[in-house]
Amino acid sequence: MRLPQIKGSAPREYTTKYTKFKGVDFSSDPALIASERSPWAPNLISDTGGNPEKRPGWRKLLSVDQPINGLYYGVIDNQTTFLVHGGTKLYTWNEDGTTAIIRENINNGKSVAFVLKNSIWILTGSEYLVYGMFDNPDYTEGGTAPKQTLQIKDVTEIAYVPTTIIARAPSGGGTVYESVNLLQPKRINKFLTTSEKTYHLDSTSIQSVEKVTLNGSVKTVTTDYTVNLTNGTITFTASTMPTPPVAGQDNLEVEFSKPVEGYADRVKKCTIAALYGIGTNDRVFISGNPNYRNTDWRSNVNDPSYFPDLNYARVGAEGTRIMGYLPLGSSLAIIKEDNQQDSTIFLRSAELSTGGEVLFPMRQGIAGVGAIAAGSVRMLRDEPLFLSHTGIYGIATNAITYERTVQNRSYFVDAKLTKEPNMEKAVAIEWNGYFICCINSKCYILDGKQNKSYKPQSYGDYVYECYHWENIPAVAFMEHDGDLYFGTEDGRICRFNNDIATMDKYNDDGAAIVARWSTKSDDDGDFMRRKSMIKKGCGVMIKPFTRSSVKVLLRTEADLGKQVRYETMDIWDWTDIDFSRIGFNSNDAPQVVSFNTKLRKYIALQIIVMNDAVNEGFGVFGIIKRYTIGNYVKG
Repeated sequence: MRLPQIKGSAPREYTTKYTKFKGVDFSSDPALIASERSPWAPNLISDTGGNPEKRPGWRKLLSVDQPINGLYYGVIDNQTTFLVHGGTKLYTWNEDGTTAIIRENINNGKSVAFVLKNSIWILTGSEYLVYGMFDNPDYTEGGTAPKQTLQIKDVTEIAYVPTTIIARAPSGGGTVYESVNLLQPKRINKFLTTSEKTYHLDSTSIQSVEKVTLNGSVKTVTTDYTVNLTNGTITFTASTMPTPPVAGQDNLEVEFSKPVEGYADRVKKCTIAALYGIGTNDRVFISGNPNYRNTDWRSNVNDPSYFPDLNYARVGAEGTRIMGYLPLGSSLAIIKEDNQQDSTIFLRSAELSTGGEVLFPMRQGIAGVGAIAAGSVRMLRDEPLFLSHTGIYGIATNAITYERTVQNRSYFVDAKLTKEPNMEKAVAIEWNGYFICCINSKCYILDGKQNKSYKPQSYGDYVYECYHWENIPAVAFMEHDGDLYFGTEDGRICRFNNDIATMDKYNDDGAAIVARWSTKSDDDGDFMRRKSMIKKGCGVMIKPFTRSSVKVLLRTEADLGKQVRYETMDIWDWTDIDFSRIGFNSNDAPQVVSFNTKLRKYIALQIIVMNDAVNEGFGVFGIIKRYTIGNYVKG
């Protein structure tokens, strides 16, 4: 309750403080949000104390064919190797900043890569490639050429050849041993020979016989045997058959080809991959084939070149796509697209059978909210997150029932995020404790460093504090050793300037970063009384930087904002001197800038502090406003 003013006395002064800032809030009108949040604060991020400061800028490193479809790295032979998928080309990206084309005429679409067996494996949507150490064709014993060199190969060239049957008799039978490889038309049958000369393979209408080995000796077609491709048989020409060297042990091995149309494409057309296993990530699960929307395939243990044709699973309704995989405790969550009738999240586990076989049972998880963008399915620390039509969601466990649920985590930015066009093109990355979701050159940030907030919209659970960035034209991300890189639609490879210690970090490839913190449009609890901000006692506390400045704008219901103050606030630093604004302030304490402005008869006031200069830091600790109360607002 405000005290009545005594006639003839000075008007009573009131104070409003804006401190302990948290992030943006796009959920409501600028007049209705909490005072510690901003209705518009582009290009800020929380510092180590949770206060908003200007984000680091970025710079272009190089350009390749457009667009950037993927940025990848892996350790091969103890050396970190970087790959770039740009347009229809695959490049190596060297330490000196140069690139070299290692493969051309590949699919121009979003790709995915993973690292296993000392190699980088890449799925482009049309090809399945591997980059690793392979035998050097120029190697000679005693020569100077290395025995192995880094090479790019189509996985079908080096794919595992399975032994599909063992202990087979000449007329058939035997024990099924391994499944056919989707990537390899070749297979091996093993026989225990008898006096019979004709041996029936496990398939008819075969394409060719590649090799026949009898008692360890490779035999020659026509001279030692003949082939009937239609019947799938080989017949030896010798008058008698040799006996097995070891009684009861297979001594005839036949390698032959039996292509199955479309088998290799089941793998090659995938664009989603994850590593998972029992106790270790030793198997690859892949999906994203547009012809098999709800199907995924599993590689053999520690061998991404072998995808057994029976190692597949149909996940949920046929019409809804698998969008990605995320680890969830000891399980692997399978995220599908939105579907109103079926579950959108399934949980796969890994366990050993009584016979020692590794099994991957799957159970139905959560119905309702699903993913809209495959590139958005990422982790924030230990929480799985993905973008849906209605915001960014996390997978949580109900504290009472222990059932899995999906809960909104991006409440504060959803009003803008969900109105972005082409949401299916969004890409996301975890970086430095933040979940960054980028679309249309805008980034929506979930801040994993600050304390979480609790809103009814999160159904009793938490939401993250959020920030919003502009002018980040990312269509692909890569994080490596704390550094963040991105690729653009026009073929640029860029990186954030977090590696730069000077004020030169605060520009976007030479352009200014416009950062601002706007308070709420504040009527101070009474929209029916006019207020006047007094000249003295109003100001902003700014975070100290070697070079910084602040512009102060005041916005009322009667205008779009007027600048009332501009002040530079540099700290003397011999290593970073700007002679055009030289000063000798060596105090690195927070700097206070007073407004020194009187503003009369407003209903609601919004204070905007901003920095739009190149190579200047900027951060806000607090804003204080002092005012008096005047007459009632007349209709």
